Amino acid sequence: MQNEKEIKEMVKEKYGQIAKDNSGCGCSCGCGTTENAVDFSIMKDDYSKVNGYVKEADLNLGCGLPTEYAGIKVGDTVVDLGSGAGNDVFIARSIV
Repeated sequence: MQNEKEIKEMVKEKYGQIAKDNSGCGCSCGCGTTENAVDFSIMKDDYSKVNGYVKEADLNLGCGLPTEYAGIKVGDTVVDLGSGAGNDVFIARSIV
């Protein structure tokens, strides 16, 4: 079993390599087993033309654009708990 420091170092290395390669994490919304898979294809993978998008923050680590379906309105509070670079929040910021 790995200790906390080793795990943090592995995560740091993995995300560091992703940032250098700019090729994403190698996993899409539909990765892994197809048994009991949920179809997430309703969410866009390319939202570069959406107001608030920040190209420099897009490392392809997220999984679509949930803000498109969240019904966010002016005055709402938005919290991003994902593993991406935060483009969802940048887009939500342009709404709220």
